[in-house]
Amino acid sequence: MNSGVLVSAIFPHAPILVGALSGELMREVVPLVGAIGDLVRQIVHVNPETVILATPHAPLAFDAFGIHVGDVLRGSFAHYGRSALSVCLENDLELVDEIISQVLEHRMKSFEIPEGTPLDHGALVPLYFFWEAGWRGRVIVLSTSYLSERDHVRYGQCVERAARALSRRAVFIGSANLSHRLSDAAPYGYHPRACEFDREIVSAVERGDFARIIRIAPELRDLAIECGHRPILIAIGAAGEIPVHPRVLSYASALGVGYMVAILADRTREESAFS
Repeated sequence: MNSGVLVSAIFPHAPILVGALSGELMREVVPLVGAIGDLVRQIVHVNPETVILATPHAPLAFDAFGIHVGDVLRGSFAHYGRSALSVCLENDLELVDEIISQVLEHRMKSFEIPEGTPLDHGALVPLYFFWEAGWRGRVIVLSTSYLSERDHVRYGQCVERAARALSRRAVFIGSANLSHRLSDAAPYGYHPRACEFDREIVSAVERGDFARIIRIAPELRDLAIECGHRPILIAIGAAGEIPVHPRVLSYASALGVGYMVAILADRTREESAFS
C-alpha cells in the first residue's frame, strides 16, 4: 500500500453526535452519525498507521501552529458529565518531530502543546468514533492558528510531506463544524446569510473545487461564526490540493449548526474500500 496521506476527510465534532453521551440521537443527525460510522469502519479497514487530526479548539497562537506532544494523548467527556467516556491513544512522536522539521524548513512556526493537555472536543469527538470501532493505532493532534488561509494549506502540505518522508500510511481528519447561525435555536442566533457558507463548502467539496473553499470571503465566514474553515484548509493541504474522488457523504443541521462528513481525497489502492 502507498505511504503518505492516503485519505483526507472532514468530520464534525459536536458532542450531540456521540450516542453514548446524548442518549437518543436527534432525528436530524441520525444519517450523519451513520455516515461517520461507515467512514470510520472503512478507514479502519485500510489500516492506517497514524490518524492525524486538526482541531479548531486546541490551544492556538497568532503566528504558529500547535501540535500535541507527550507519549499518550487522552481526553474524556467529563465536562459533559460522562468521565467514563474517554479515549487514550499513542502519539506518533517520530512523525510529530518530522512535521515540526517540515514546518521549520518551509519558514513557518510551530509550538508544542504541553504533555498532559487534555484533548478538546474537536479532537475527542472524531477520535471517540475510532475508539468505539476498536482502532488503537497512533494519532497526532494539531491546532489551527490566526495565520492566513494559504498558510493553513501550506501547513497541511508539510504534514503530507512528513508522512511521505517517514513512509507512514496516514489518514488526515479535518475536524470541522460549519455555520452556527442556521436557525433561531443556534448558539449565536439566526443570520439569513449563514446558510450561504454551508452551501459554498458543500458545493465546492462535491465539485472538488478546493480553490473555491480557500477564497471564501472572510465576511461570510465571520457572520456564519463557523469553526471549520481552517481545519478544512489544512485537510486540503494534506490532500496536496488535488481532489481525488471527493464526495460529501452526509450533511445535516441541528440546533442551528451545520455538520458535514466528506472525503476530499482518497488515494487507497483498494478502490472498493471507499465506494
